[in-house]
Amino acid sequence: MKQIIIVRKDLNMSKGKMAAQVAHASMAFLTNAIRKNSREVLDCELGHCYYTDTDIEGKIIATLPQEYRRADLDKWAEEARERGEKYFYFEEYAPYKLRLCEKKSHVESTLSFNWELYNDWICGSFTKVILEAKNKYQLEKVYKIANELGLLEDIDYFPIKDNCYTELEPEETDENGIGRTLTCIGFVPLKDEIADKISKKYQLYHDNKNDIDPWDGEKPHAKNGFVEKYCL
Repeated sequence: MKQIIIVRKDLNMSKGKMAAQVAHASMAFLTNAIRKNSREVLDCELGHCYYTDTDIEGKIIATLPQEYRRADLDKWAEEARERGEKYFYFEEYAPYKLRLCEKKSHVESTLSFNWELYNDWICGSFTKVILEAKNKYQLEKVYKIANELGLLEDIDYFPIKDNCYTELEPEETDENGIGRTLTCIGFVPLKDEIADKISKKYQLYHDNKNDIDPWDGEKPHAKNGFVEKYCL
């Protein structure tokens, strides 16, 4: 099992920039799973400033000020309403004694991976294969290959787009008006037989600035046994 990451060479990214983009691509499947399977858990108490009155069918009749039996909670709810807020937060600092506090919370995540990915990759050697694409057009060809293999974008593979804050110029603008440039595409770790169907279309990444040929004239390829030389 191996993870494939394909990087554009025409952008002439510095080594540090490329390392950052490859790191984004490698982590994408994990960060995506964390975001989708996480929830916020409050470490303080949540006070509501309003409550909704509903009819017998559950339809909302009115939104009314929340009333509490404790005078301090009533006061805090009223003050929060005056500030235009829907909630306030409080904590117990002594038996039966409450005080206002800032929102305190943490995130809990429940992740689920198939056994092969967990056992062979996460608990294994994290094998990664870094391939090169001459330009954006060649990189985007992998979309068709992936789709033919039944792989889905943002589930099985993740296009990485730089926000162009440093050395890259934007090639497109997203819906929020932020300029971005596609730098690489990272795949979830795949079985070797599936990964090889993708890697055979691309060469291993090679830094042309170095004239040293570690293969003594042999053409590097992800299937020819030299993969470990370019694994991160």
